[in-house]
Amino acid sequence: MKIIITENQNRALLNEGVSESIVRSYRSMKKFTEKVLKETRDTTGLDFEFLMSWGSTLGGLMMPVSQYIEGKHPELTSLDISLLITGAMVTYYTSNKKALSKILETIKEKGLVNVFDEVLSATSNLKDTFLSFVSSLNITMGKMANMLAYTFLIPLLPQLYEMAQTGYDQNTVNQIIKRILSYGAIIGSSAIVRELIKKIVNRFRG
Repeated sequence: MKIIITENQNRALLNEGVSESIVRSYRSMKKFTEKVLKETRDTTGLDFEFLMSWGSTLGGLMMPVSQYIEGKHPELTSLDISLLITGAMVTYYTSNKKALSKILETIKEKGLVNVFDEVLSATSNLKDTFLSFVSSLNITMGKMANMLAYTFLIPLLPQLYEMAQTGYDQNTVNQIIKRILSYGAIIGSSAIVRELIKKIVNRFRG
């Protein structure tokens, strides 16, 4: 039997799929961060609890960098990647010089200084690209005390683009924003997260 659904029902199904995809991305960011910090802790003996307050934000920026470095340097082990990524996390998200010094010491011992420079460069480029995109949305930068608090949105951009292309109403956007805010630790302003997502979706819609 052929089942016919309305355009609104089809759009609702598509947006529900986007919503589920966003949740999966959150879980991936969280698992990525936990794995990286655990492996680096086991290697260096350092406690990275001070980084966990950033939640999924860490994975948002560093997961794409990790994938890039893994593709460029397939010879690196999982432990090598975790060490390099943690070094970048400490560099960009904290001012913990003691932890950074210990990580850099281990990176030097492993002969990974040049690769670490690539990691820092890739992180900087991705961060700058994201912040430039956010700036183009005409959100007052003074309202965003710490721009890095919103990098968790980076892996979600494909899903938000998909939603914009399939069509949506304001209620759908609000529901997805509510789901994003309810999942995991968002350390940035919830009001700014709402404004960001709405403007991103509108930009993608053209």
